[in-house]
Amino acid sequence: MASSVEANAVNNAVNSADDKTGGNFKKLSFYLAKNEVALYPKWNVYDQLFGSIEWQPNMGSTLTGTTPTPSPVTRTTFMPETLDKFPKKDQYTVGEYTEDASLGMHRFESNRFRFLNNFESFWRDHLSYAQADIVRQIQCANNIFIRTLMYYQAPDAFVAGQGLSSQIGHTSGIRKRGFSQASIRLIENGADALDTDTTHSVNGTAAHTISKSGGVLFKEDVAAGGTDDTDGNVPAGVLSLKEIFKAMLVLQEDVAAPTFDRIYNVPKQSEMVKGKYVLICSTEAWSSLLWDTNLRTGTGSGAATQLAPANMNLLQDGFAGDLFGKVTAKFDQYPMRFDHNGDWVVPQKYDSATGKVVPNPAYTAIGTGLGTDNNDGSLNDSGNASYEVAFLVGADAFKTIQVGPPPKEFASKNMSAKKFYSMKWNGEVHLTDQFLVPTSGTAISATPGTELNVYGDYLKFISQATFGGIPGDARYCLPIIFKRQRVS
Repeated sequence: MASSVEANAVNNAVNSADDKTGGNFKKLSFYLAKNEVALYPKWNVYDQLFGSIEWQPNMGSTLTGTTPTPSPVTRTTFMPETLDKFPKKDQYTVGEYTEDASLGMHRFESNRFRFLNNFESFWRDHLSYAQADIVRQIQCANNIFIRTLMYYQAPDAFVAGQGLSSQIGHTSGIRKRGFSQASIRLIENGADALDTDTTHSVNGTAAHTISKSGGVLFKEDVAAGGTDDTDGNVPAGVLSLKEIFKAMLVLQEDVAAPTFDRIYNVPKQSEMVKGKYVLICSTEAWSSLLWDTNLRTGTGSGAATQLAPANMNLLQDGFAGDLFGKVTAKFDQYPMRFDHNGDWVVPQKYDSATGKVVPNPAYTAIGTGLGTDNNDGSLNDSGNASYEVAFLVGADAFKTIQVGPPPKEFASKNMSAKKFYSMKWNGEVHLTDQFLVPTSGTAISATPGTELNVYGDYLKFISQATFGGIPGDARYCLPIIFKRQRVS
């Protein structure tokens, strides 16, 4: 029986030679693409909000966005001249600013599969599952890429219970700042403790390192708390309706971020998003709002209604709820979480004892943040991911390259082979036999080696996707950092 494999990022994946399955590959291309159409929407979170750039090969390696800027409103009062005089006039200039970003490319592969006709029955159960899994991983990678831009390029953050990072009393030098994409590429899989090299500075200031501007030291500063606050200087509170409302006011009043009027890469438009900001959070955070004390309606003597009840029970086209008539929610299955030391925690792990992929206990557990001082500046929290990042976003905060699904024409009943093979899309999954396989040696030499898969005994899924994104206005994206909680 084939065993599970840990999905680590590697430069050259060594595939398991024991993974032997086969299948019936008649009309295989059509089957694979139909499978891909069905799977992409299940994992499409951030791409629906920002994936509006259609990229094709040979369009260049640099993404340049030009954003027009309106003329400012500079009057607080206005009184025109009377008709018997020459009128005065205002002359307005519309400006623009540009943003450049280098495109990135990544490859995705499955394990190789042994092609034997007597194993055809395994096609439906094993090979199609592997194809479904690589499609899921491509879309998860695209979601995580967009979310990485959103977190690190946002110039500010809202700390629940404290306020905007730019307005609260952080430890000296620490404050959320926006990174360039060149700086973000220095971060390898969440390792953002880049604090000593001055080339990691933000906005050209050596003191504003990645670690202090959103990385480890910044996250540590908004974490911990409790009775012995040796780590966090401005510890984040829990996410509440009042905190969401305060963050919404920042977007609406301080930043003047536009609300959404459409979504992308879906068969039909959702009416729930129109005229609203979108809160991207975990289902855990959303569920905790159902028990928010701010929804309490006063009934007894001296009791007062703190907030009109919110309609949180709506669920349509992947969006949920209606808060204050201004906010709707979208759920991220694997939200960004970190522990009280400011380290990101991964959502899943491979259990070598059972061969299963399971939720990472440190990711799901919530620490108290309390305890005795360990005399090393840390608290007894066992590295649990007690803190989470949600995003409150307005329209046009970012523009990103679409990564799948295939064109809508594919789902039509008039699809033909000619039409199918002429369609290409970013992140398309192919089945190939063009790769090296191990050998046991020859009659002349017993030394094992590798050779081309010239006999076609093995197959594997491959895909190559191009990723890229630029801020429309990164101020329209507001990360919200909060302490996790569950109903007790």
